[in-house]
Formats: sequence, structure tokens, C-alpha cells
Amino acid sequence: MLINRNLIMLDAEFDSKDDAIEKIAKLFESEGYLNDLAGYIQAVKQRELEISTNLGDGIGMPHARSNTVKKAGLVFVRLKNPIQWDGDNSPISVIFGIAVPESGGNLHLKLLAQLARNLIYDEFKEKIFKIENKDALLELIKEATKGVNE
Repeated sequence: MLINRNLIMLDAEFDSKDDAIEKIAKLFESEGYLNDLAGYIQAVKQRELEISTNLGDGIGMPHARSNTVKKAGLVFVRLKNPIQWDGDNSPISVIFGIAVPESGGNLHLKLLAQLARNLIYDEFKEKIFKIENKDALLELIKEATKGVNE
């Protein structure tokens, strides 16, 4: 399963992009998605150096495809206070963290594309910023990623 209730955080308090990446990685690790916490963190940070995962509209999508990942997963985080993701870009309030094993082929691209397709709709964006119920958010995200890694 890509996401479960335990992989959703609401009103999270992160200090920075690095803090967000590390806490998301620890969440993946606590749910059994990683076999190397430090390696996954490094893979995500390396990916961020290539090009920012700040999508605009207050949404970030840090991700890594790495042999440090046991199974594909998705974390959803909504922050209590926005954080600066990059020097020139707008702050982030919602984060989709993605972990995919190296053997996952282009699964990370499918997941990124599926989420991006949903993020073009204002109704979907409004819901991810406002829904307070974890179970309702879980169903929304499952529906948005339907067909990916089922």
C-alpha cells in the first residue's frame, strides 16, 4: 500500500526543507518502507540539488528512487506554518513525500504524474489544504493515486 493513515501528518511543524526531508524519511522508516534511513535522506537531498521539487502553489514533492527503499510509499504532510523550500520560490505548506525502490522502474514518474494531474484542479488543491480528517484525506489521496502500484 502506497499510503496509510500513519503516513499522513496534519499541523506538522518543520523548521526547514532539510528538517522536512528528515522527518518524512523517519516516518517512512517507522512504517517499514526503508532499509537505510540516512541513505534515503541523502538520495532525496541529492535529487533536490538537481532541480527543486517546489511545485508552486505551496506544494512540494520531495522524492527519491533508491536502493535504500524497501517498498514504494507516499507521505502526506500539511504544515502548521509554511517553510521556505528554496531561496526564490514560494513557501511550502503541503508536502507529498515519495519513496520508490531502485527496482521500481518508472513507478516514481507514474506517481508524480498522477499527483500532478490532480493538482491542476483547484477543487483537489483546496481539499488537501483544508480537510481536517485523516481518513477523508487518505481516501482523497488513494483516489488521486488510483492505478499506481495497486
